[in-house]
Amino acid sequence: MKVYVIAGKAGCGKNTSANYIKKYYEEIGKSAVITEFSKYLKTFAYEIKNWDGTRENKPRAFLQELGSLIRYELFDENFFINRLIEDLRIYEKLVDVVIIADARLPKEIDSLKEKVGATSIKIVNKFNDYELKGNENKHETETALDNYSNFDFVVNNETFDKLEEDMKNIVKKVENNE
Repeated sequence: MKVYVIAGKAGCGKNTSANYIKKYYEEIGKSAVITEFSKYLKTFAYEIKNWDGTRENKPRAFLQELGSLIRYELFDENFFINRLIEDLRIYEKLVDVVIIADARLPKEIDSLKEKVGATSIKIVNKFNDYELKGNENKHETETALDNYSNFDFVVNNETFDKLEEDMKNIVKKVENNE
């Protein structure tokens, strides 16, 4: 099973990139799934905040605060990493490719590279500024990767067409072990 982990700031194109990778693999006859470290946080937001799942209504501050509470007070910093690795054990029986579309912390990337040989991709938004509210842009999930340099690929997201082509080229390189 191939595993990709996509990182970047809010609104940079992580989900779009994940969808392009999934599309390409499906075109060549392989099964792929997109998942997230934050899926458990989002479940709490659906239940507690009645979030409808849309980007426009995303309770980002709540998600950030809850993630910190879980990582540093209730459990430990590996909580979401361990959950995702458990999920990967299930996925490996069912799909060819897993794309994790929301890495935000160095430990998430390093753990997946070490434990499952994940390919890491950083997406850098070059076509617009994504507006966050209040102190959301100062939270560690927006800043922790600023000086991280252990990515396998860094992609400048300039246009959707170029991003799609870049993801296709990355998949080809990974498939050819380049």
